[in-house]
Amino acid sequence: MTILGVAGVTSVAGCLSSGDSRFRLSAYPKENSHEEFLWTDPTAQRAQFAIDYPDKYKRTVYDELLTSGSVTVLKYELAYEYEFGSEQRERPQFATDGDRYYRIHVETVRTVERDWWEFYLDLQDSEPSDGTEPATVPIPSLSDRDQQILQRAMEAAAADRDPAIDVVDQEPGSRGVTYHDHLDTEGSDLVPSPSFEYLQHNDHLFQARAEQDTISVTERTFTAEQIGGSRSEYEQHVRDTVLEVDFSTVSLSSEAADVLDTATDGRPVSGFYEESPPMSDGLNAVLTYLDAADHVSEHSEYEEYTTFPNLYAIYDGSWYEFEVAVYL
Repeated sequence: MTILGVAGVTSVAGCLSSGDSRFRLSAYPKENSHEEFLWTDPTAQRAQFAIDYPDKYKRTVYDELLTSGSVTVLKYELAYEYEFGSEQRERPQFATDGDRYYRIHVETVRTVERDWWEFYLDLQDSEPSDGTEPATVPIPSLSDRDQQILQRAMEAAAADRDPAIDVVDQEPGSRGVTYHDHLDTEGSDLVPSPSFEYLQHNDHLFQARAEQDTISVTERTFTAEQIGGSRSEYEQHVRDTVLEVDFSTVSLSSEAADVLDTATDGRPVSGFYEESPPMSDGLNAVLTYLDAADHVSEHSEYEEYTTFPNLYAIYDGSWYEFEVAVYL
């Protein structure tokens, strides 16, 4: 039985529910395919901290990568790897200095330890026993940076949600705002001793605390490989190395064309095609052209939901990112 659909639909005519065994081919339109993979603004990528790295540092990282060919950073991704079934793959990522174009690779990923301060807000279930008057936001005595740190701590403690999530029993380290190397601890009134003990917000009471601890963080080394000296060379490189297939250049069976027509029918939003196992000849043909058929096993071999993302192709003159999903 074949099921056809568009994005947002999880069942059709009662034939399949969200828990039914099936293959799904999703298609995501890409209006500007070459910009999709290209870093043009070094400051656009956020560090994986509650408080982002400063733009000046990001530009330094970017310049070092393109100038020296390598850079090492903490909790900052200039390219990344992802799961493709049971494999690890590297998503295509490129950068430019305005004259030359580079492909960025993930060289190494490891965990390192740093002795850093963290600021927390802990949800309280009773009023202060000593009669201390809680602070309320905004706190005028705090600097702009401390106000930002306080806001992130409130968000982590669910202070802006109603009702607040009970986070009293969470382990230390899961909710703190980390003072990484680009945050000034000496200029902060939140560490080592917060300038206030309690904060009242949205009918909830929080206790402020700061701790210095050994924190495990991810360190990544990235390398840059020059792939062209002009925009046209870059675009050709993307077509040669990222694009799996331009379907206009191959002979499609009517069954395979039906699969693609259905999957791409959701334009300009994503669409999908679904079918129950075993896989049809039409879907298998599409996956063969996408260089994914050899990676997708018989449905019975899967024990959990599995995806095969980042498959790029041109169909009917438009770029798409395809993803195969196996539902159990």
